[in-house]
Amino acid sequence: MAYLLDTNIVSEGMKRRPNAAVAHWLAGIGDAGYLSVLTIGELRRGERMLARKDPRQAAVVAEWIRDVESAYGDQIIDLDVAAAARWAELSAGRTLPVVDALIAATALAHDLTLVTRNVQDFDGTGVRTFNPFG
Repeated sequence: MAYLLDTNIVSEGMKRRPNAAVAHWLAGIGDAGYLSVLTIGELRRGERMLARKDPRQAAVVAEWIRDVESAYGDQIIDLDVAAAARWAELSAGRTLPVVDALIAATALAHDLTLVTRNVQDFDGTGVRTFNPFG
């Protein structure tokens, strides 16, 4: 089984005290974890917002994001035609936020289980979800 990691899962790695269950689960999946390019965008957006308040901490976060990008490398999934088609299906008649819908569509298009703390946000999308927080 392969997994698409939502931003709230990846960002646990930046915390001083990451959730133990999440850290344990991530350590056990080997190279079965993937990221959406949108997750990278959300991480970078957070870093840019932080830079306005705390440039030093933002520099630390920016370095961590570069490490994440390097670690996942080819396992960062771009948006593609298949995901766009799934997004069109999901967003027709629903009020799912665009980024969430695109992440769900990416998981569906690539047959990945979406790993997120917010499984309820993806109810009714047809995407398989898993919450490692328990």
